[in-house]
Amino acid sequence: MLLLAGCGLAQTNTVGEVEFAHRLRVPPLAGSHLDDQGRRVFDLRAQAGSTDFGTGGKTSTWGFNGSYLGPTLRAKRGERVMVNVVNGLAETTSVHWHGMHLPARMDGGPHQPIRPNATWSPTWTVDQPAATLWYHPHPHGETEKHVSRGLAGMFIVDDDTRVNLPREYGVDDVPMIVQDRDDTVLVNGTAGPYLDVRTERVRLRLLNASSARVYNFGLADDRPFALVGTDGGLLPTAHGTSRIRLSPGERAEIVVEVQPGSG
Repeated sequence: MLLLAGCGLAQTNTVGEVEFAHRLRVPPLAGSHLDDQGRRVFDLRAQAGSTDFGTGGKTSTWGFNGSYLGPTLRAKRGERVMVNVVNGLAETTSVHWHGMHLPARMDGGPHQPIRPNATWSPTWTVDQPAATLWYHPHPHGETEKHVSRGLAGMFIVDDDTRVNLPREYGVDDVPMIVQDRDDTVLVNGTAGPYLDVRTERVRLRLLNASSARVYNFGLADDRPFALVGTDGGLLPTAHGTSRIRLSPGERAEIVVEVQPGSG
C-alpha cells in the first residue's frame, strides 16, 4: 500500500490520515488495430462527464474515452503509430505526448490546437527505449485546467530488451496516476485506494499528474523498494530506496516485494 506525503502549495500527509477503503481503479489498455499501411492506430475522444470519487456526490470532469482520465496506450519500439484524437469538448484542447521522441509537428503543443468537433491524427515511429510516458492537453494558458479536470493518461513504450521485471498489466505491472483535488489525493481517480496483490513482486508505474504538488512516495512500514526506471526509461541497475520524491510531470517505476493477498 502506497502512502503519499504531499508538499508544494499545500501540505497533505496520508500516513494515518486516510482510510484505504476503495479498490484501486486501473485504467484499461486502449484498443488498437493495424491499418493497411501497417500503422498501429488508436482512437481517443476528449469528452465531458461526471465522476463519483467517493467523497460525496458526482463532480463534473473531463476524460478520454470516458468521464475521467484516459486509457493506457501501449506500443513497441519500431512501431509506426497513429492516434486519432477527436475533440468532443465545447472548447479547444490539444494532446501532447509527454516524454515521447517525435517530430515537432506531431508533438501536440500549444501550436497544434484541436477545435471543438475536430480530429487530429498525428503519426510517428516509436524510436526510444522502454519507458513510462504520458499524454495530456497543452493548450496555451489552459494546461492546468484541462489536466486537473481529468484529461491525462499513460503511454507505455516497450522494447526487445529482456529484463526480469513484472509485466502483466493490471496484475503485477500497475499504472498509478496521482492527482489531487483540493486536499484529497487520487490515484487513478480513486480516493483512499487499495490494491489486492497476487504476486510476490509488483511493478508500480508512478506518475505525478498534479499541477503543483510534489509527492514523497513510500510504504507504510518503510520497507525498501527498487527504483528501476525514471522519466528517460529503465535504469542500467536498480537503486534501492525507501522514499522517492516526484514533481509534477515526473514518472518513476518501482518494484515492491509484497505478500500475495495483502493490500
